[in-house]
Amino acid sequence: MVSFYILIAALAAMAIMMLVLPIPHKDERLSGYILSRYLLSASYVLLGIYCYFKGRMTLELMSPIFLFMANLQAVLLAISHIHLINPQLTTKRYVIIHMLPMAVCLLIYVLVRIWAPHIDLTSYAALCAHWHEPEVLARIVWMVQYIALCFYFTAVFIRESRRWRSLASDYFADEDIHSSRLICASLTFALLIGYTTFAIAANVSQTLSVVLNAQILVLYIVLGSLFLQYPSVFIRMKPVLYEPENTAAEKEAEISDQRWVRARNKIMKSGLYLQQGVTLEQVAHEIGMSRTILSNTINREEGMNFNSFINRLRIQEAQRLMCEQPELSLRDIAEKVGYSEQSNFTRYFKQYAGRTPREWRM
Repeated sequence: MVSFYILIAALAAMAIMMLVLPIPHKDERLSGYILSRYLLSASYVLLGIYCYFKGRMTLELMSPIFLFMANLQAVLLAISHIHLINPQLTTKRYVIIHMLPMAVCLLIYVLVRIWAPHIDLTSYAALCAHWHEPEVLARIVWMVQYIALCFYFTAVFIRESRRWRSLASDYFADEDIHSSRLICASLTFALLIGYTTFAIAANVSQTLSVVLNAQILVLYIVLGSLFLQYPSVFIRMKPVLYEPENTAAEKEAEISDQRWVRARNKIMKSGLYLQQGVTLEQVAHEIGMSRTILSNTINREEGMNFNSFINRLRIQEAQRLMCEQPELSLRDIAEKVGYSEQSNFTRYFKQYAGRTPREWRM
């Protein structure tokens, strides 16, 4: 019991941090993130209050209060996290639309309760005996809506994560600076919270309820600590999230094969592709081309995105060094061609050469 109150205190501390911790990078485009922090702070407070009083309430299946809290938390968590990887998606209209199912279920339940009594579902036997009662049917519908909401947001998370990785691969040469690990971890914990909440709503075991409630509080604390780190990666994500405005002519523009050959040779000659952390913006500036045209040209002429193009050039340079300077170690070669970690060098080498560097060198 003491540990449970410690977790609630940690929730309160997290709520305060969401409100008072300064944003290290002042940017108007972080306004949505700041709003998300305020919403999460409110959700942490509500969760702490609910958990405190939950121990004094009768444990039952699909508790109406719990279903309302679960739906509210799911929407707040989901929208705040979707905003991290696609700010343009999370408009006011988007938020209202995704609040509607919860509002409709709440309204239906309130209307049913006006003329139908509340039924305590303290066991599955009670559920089977009263499943046809209007109040119980309203709770079942609400529960189904919550499950559907969890699956829906899971699909949205997967779609938006894939979209982000695709955009990042067209901008970054190195996967370790995609900033996606933090976001994916945060999304994963948000999903775990959603499905743990479902497990809580579907059980009447006092012991299991205590364990699951403690688990969900821990998940919320970890989630909050990850969410607070977002501004530190926003600077790297910003050029991808907010692409510069391009004219219709730029979007449709195609350069000649000869011009691409000259541009490609310039990229090779500059050696910029061998620098760790090189981006599409830097390469485009070096060869005097807009990033949109460069990205489109690489995709069309090379049949791959920027990330794959740069890493193929790096592996080709690594093969040249291995042939001309056999005294160099694989670690030295990896560093020379732009890899901070030898594991990434080995993975890309095998991807493009079909063998590991050690096997290729033999």
